[in-house]
Order: sequence, then structure tokens, then C-alpha cells
Amino acid sequence: MNEVLTQHVCSAEHSQDMVRLIFGPHSVQMYYQTAFEIAASILQASKLSARFEGVHPSVWSDILKKAQQEPFEPLSPFFRRGTQQPNFTDWSIGFERNLVVFKFDTAIIKLHYSNAFEFYSWVRLAGKNAKRWAGDKGRQWTTRANLQDAEDNDKFVYAP
Repeated sequence: MNEVLTQHVCSAEHSQDMVRLIFGPHSVQMYYQTAFEIAASILQASKLSARFEGVHPSVWSDILKKAQQEPFEPLSPFFRRGTQQPNFTDWSIGFERNLVVFKFDTAIIKLHYSNAFEFYSWVRLAGKNAKRWAGDKGRQWTTRANLQDAEDNDKFVYAP
């Protein structure tokens, strides 16, 4: 599969502690921890591909604010794990011009950056709901930075 899809044939849903991403007739299933890594990669690739067309950052900040208002499922009082397993071994997310490119094993899926922003919020929400189903109360955060545009004399500060 090597075609450009729209958000109408893509979705993300959770089932117990797993997140399933649906791309038309294909679907990939993963643990919620991997879903959060994929969501961060989608956001980064979407921003870079939007930058290719000169889109102002306010466009994606409005989409992300709307995604923060989605309701969550109730938190499980104890930790539990489902019996399902992921159905892929290797993944990567990048961009080509104004498209976000997903690679799961041998499948290649492309989304326009505007659709990928919406898809990011769906993946993140599905991951949060799967995490709540599992009873995981952790607050671990991962920070990523794209430093390809950085100059040699730039200074970086991380403030939580």
C-alpha cells in the first residue's frame, strides 16, 4: 500500500491496553506505550511537513487545544494487561514535502500534514484511554527535539 489517504479512512481506537491504528483496509496494533512514541513522531513530522508549505504554528496549536478537551474513560483501580499482541515489529514516521509518511514493516502510508495533525490527536487520546484501562497511573514524559536547524553556537535549556 503506497497511496495518500485522507482522515476519513483513518482512525485510532483502543481495546483494553492496546491501540489500533486503522489506515483504510490495513490496521496495526500496539501497546499504549508505543502509541505515545508514534504520536510524538506524528506531531514532529506534521510540523516539519507543514513548515514546508510555510504554515504558521497557530494552525496546529488550535488543533491541539481542541484535542485536549476530549473525555477519558474511568481509571482502573488496579493494573491489568490484556492478552492481545502487536502485529508489527518495525516502524518509522517521516515526511516527504507536505506529506507525513508512515512505515509499518513493509506497508507505507502517506497522509497530508493537516490530516496527520488530526490523526495525532486521535492516537494520543486512544493511548490515554488504553493507559487508563490498564490502570497505569505513571506520569512519565519523553521529550524530543529536532536539532537539524540548530547552529553550532545555539544554547538549549530544558525547563520542566
